[in-house]
This record gives sequence, C-alpha cells and structure tokens, in this order.
Amino acid sequence: MRARHFGYSASSWGRLDGARRRPIVIACAVLAMASAGRGAELAMTLDEAMAAALEKTARGRIIRGQAEVAVQQYQAKSINFKVPEVSINGSVPAFDVDESYRFFGGANTKQLYSTRDVSFNSFIELKQSLITGGVLTGTANLNADDSRYPDTRVIGGENFVNEALRRGFFDFRLDQPLFRPSDGKKLLHDLQDDRDIAEATQRQREGALRREVTTAYMGVLRFLVKQELANDRLQMARAQVRVDSLKLQDGIISEEIWLQSEAKSLDAELAREDAEVDAREQERQLSALLDLESSDTVQPSEPQPPPHFEDATEQRLVAEWERTVAVRQADRGYRKAQRQANFAAASHRISGDLQAHYAFGRGNVETTFFNEEIDDDIDTQGWGLLLRVRIPVWDGGAGRAAVKAARFQSEQARLEYEQQVKNARAEIVNQLNDLDVSYRRLDIIRRQIELAANRQTIAESRFKDGQISEIKFLESRIFHREQRDRYLEELDRYLGLRIELEHRFLPL
Repeated sequence: MRARHFGYSASSWGRLDGARRRPIVIACAVLAMASAGRGAELAMTLDEAMAAALEKTARGRIIRGQAEVAVQQYQAKSINFKVPEVSINGSVPAFDVDESYRFFGGANTKQLYSTRDVSFNSFIELKQSLITGGVLTGTANLNADDSRYPDTRVIGGENFVNEALRRGFFDFRLDQPLFRPSDGKKLLHDLQDDRDIAEATQRQREGALRREVTTAYMGVLRFLVKQELANDRLQMARAQVRVDSLKLQDGIISEEIWLQSEAKSLDAELAREDAEVDAREQERQLSALLDLESSDTVQPSEPQPPPHFEDATEQRLVAEWERTVAVRQADRGYRKAQRQANFAAASHRISGDLQAHYAFGRGNVETTFFNEEIDDDIDTQGWGLLLRVRIPVWDGGAGRAAVKAARFQSEQARLEYEQQVKNARAEIVNQLNDLDVSYRRLDIIRRQIELAANRQTIAESRFKDGQISEIKFLESRIFHREQRDRYLEELDRYLGLRIELEHRFLPL
C-alpha cells in the first residue's frame, strides 16, 4: 500500500516543488501543535466535581483551614485549664570580665579590681490556668556560677578567690484577679464562640463553593445544548436562503425578501460563533473552580435530580430553625458582645489582684582562698503575699463612655440575633416553597421534552418520506433542544436551592 499525504500519493508528493510543499508542511505542523496543545478531557459527575472542589482545591483547603485554626485555638486554651503549659528555658554559659577602678568587697579604698564570672541558668516552667480565673506558675531552676574575684581581706594583696556555686530551687507563684471577671476565662469563652462561628462560616462557604461549581457545571451542559441550537438555527437559515433563492429565480418573492434571508443566515452564523466562544469560556470557569490546568476540560454528564423532600422532612426542617447557620452566628456574636460589655463594666469598678509566692532551694558553694577551702551547703526558702486594690474615683467620664459603648454593641448584637430568629423560620418555609415549585416545573418540562421528542421523531420520518420540508423538520428539532435547555436551566435552579437549603443548617 502506498503512503498518502493529505490526498497526495507518494509518487506525486515527490514531484511537488518546494513552493507547493511548504503550505502542506505548515498545515501538518499546525495540526500537530493543536493536537499537542489540547489538554485532558476529564469525565466527571456533578457530585465528583463538588467533592473535588471542596477537598482538592486551594479554596477548599483555605475554607477548612480557617475553621481548623479556630478549633485548635479553643482546644489549646481549654486544655490549659486541665494540663499546664510546659516550657524549657535556658541560656548558653555567659562569660563576663570586669576590670575597673572602684570599691570592691570590704576594701575601704578604691583600687583597680578585676573580676571574672561564668554563669549558666536554665529552668522548666509549668503554667496552669485555674477555673477561678487565676494562673499558677511553677518553675524548677538550675543555676551554676564560677566566679573569680580579688581577696580583699588583705589590703594590697594580689590573691584571688575562686567561688563555685551549684544550686537548684523551686518557685511557685499564684496570680488571682479579684472583684472582676477573669481574663483567661473570658478568652476561653471567646475562643469557644469563635470556634462555633468559624464552623458555621465554613458550612456557609462550602455551600457557596458547591453552588458555584453547580452553576458552572450546569452552564457547560447548557452551552453545549446552545451550541447544538445555534447549529440547527444556522442550518435552518441556510435552508431558507436556498428556498428563497429558488423563489427569487421564479419571481415569487422580491430581492428584498431574499436579502433578509441572507442577513438572517449571517446572523445565525454569528450566533453560532458566539455560542462556541461562550461554551469555551464556561468550560474555563469550571476548570478554574476545580484548579485544573487551563487546557484541561471537564466532560459533564446530566445529573439526576435527588428525591424530593417528603412532608415529614419539610416539617422537621422548619422545626429545626435554631440549627441554622445564621442563627448560630448571631447567637455567638451576641454572647461575645454581652461578655465584652460585662467585662468592660467590671474593669471600671473596684478591682484587685492577689499575688502569692513560695520558693525553696538547695545548693552548694565551694570557695577557694589562697590558704584555705570552704565548702558550704545552702538551704533557702521564702514566701510572700500581696493584695492590690484599685478604686476608681474620677476619670473624666472615659470609663462610663467605654461601658456605654460596650452596652450599645451588646444591644445591637441582641437585636441582630432576634432579627435572625424571626427570619429563620420564614426563610426556610419560603425556600421549601420555591423547591416545591421548581420540582413541579421540572416534571412539567420533562413531559414537554417527551412530547417534543415524539414530535421530532414524527417530523424526521415525514422528512425522510418527503412529506415535509427540511425547515419544518429543523423547527421540530430546535423546539426539542429549546425544551432541553429550559429543563437544564430549571434543574440548575432546583439543585442550587437544594444546596442552599442543606447548607443553611449545621451538620448534626
């Protein structure tokens, strides 16, 4: 079998001169580049597309990450009320040399003295938040110090003393606020509310992302149908031009009517080009939502509408209005504002702080003089108690203004919460009604599609038998595609309403 190149045999290809070969070679290269530039076509259902958007895209990870941060912050603070924070602190050995003209030790005259000190300190700290609002801090300390300094027992002497200190001691400290709310407990409750708000916001944002993916996915399906519609309308317009051309030759119609048919054909051709551009743009939007490469496209398949809600399910959803995202967000915002108002009011009243500490330690000091060595064991302990009280007398009204501002914020949050409570039930009822209407419309349009399909089948049979014209057959096919487009549009609306309703509620 002889090789052929775009319709040329091997023998005729060899006889072509360079000028005639060049366009064919360029065409081959263009086709090869276009084939290589096309990305992958991924078959993906709507559920798979939504799952990919939530789990695999950067936007989905950010939505989850924001909620996880709030959860972890609350958990960390909550754990600190049960288990203390632990930290290990220390420093590398510090070396310090000082040579100066001064008094030193027991000397009664200034002289040039030189000292040297090498020290090392480290400690383990445990910090425990208490349910009373206070903080208990315990430290275990290790201290090592090697010092060298002049022996001032003999005036004018040049002898030095070497001192080595090894010591360990424990220190316990209690800080307890009095007559006012605890900062730690307020922070814990604020973080708990922030966690609940973040989880509700996550649910809301995931619903918005699923809705966008659904709109883009159904948009691709609809624009594919619109492309077919544009092709059929162009075909019908060209068929009308052919008919009108024959009528013009027979003198049945005027040239003006023929020109109108030509203009409609050109308009249909432009509409087809626009439909192709819009379809590509819709595919790019869906690919962008799924973090796909710009050259990759999704092959969609028409989703089946989920089973409609039963009456018992609808009644249960209406009764669970307190579980909605908006009510939870408003409730937690009101709690935070109310807590802040109480805290602000307490900070401008009589307040106090109780501080108590206790420390004990053990160690050894070895002191080496020029003529003797002394080894001392040290045993130290100490404790203290301090109560501070603050009584505000006059601040020019700044404290009262701050309290009033906090109260206004709390009142505003309360009104917003009450408004959300009033709207929640009505919004659920309205959304369920919209779903019912949309579901009934889907059923009606589905039956219209069946009728349009039967009409198209009959028209196709009659067209093949020559009983009707091509234009009549194309009209029936266009009508069928128009009903398909209406169905996809309504299906997009129904699926969107379902997603919005599902993500209106917090998960159980």
